[in-house]
Amino acid sequence: MKTKRTFSATKRRHLMACILALITAIVMIPGMTTYLPFAMEERILIPIMLFPLIWAGLFIYAYMAEKAWHPFVVMLVILFSHAGLSYMALSGAQT
Repeated sequence: MKTKRTFSATKRRHLMACILALITAIVMIPGMTTYLPFAMEERILIPIMLFPLIWAGLFIYAYMAEKAWHPFVVMLVILFSHAGLSYMALSGAQT
């Protein structure tokens, strides 16, 4: 008798949930400070306070997505966009 698995690509989902979700959440913190419309103290405080929720949401999404490549693409887009925002802020490209 064949048992049905809960989800496919188990190793890929574990990798995305444990490592890629953490890296994405860490990179989002400085990226969020560039576009939040608050005072500087709140720009720093709000991303730090949201970090556990962002990481948990990405972690759960890595397992709950129907296809294993969906969370991978979403996390990479978020990762590169926030890395670009952080680079722009550090290089002084933003006025």
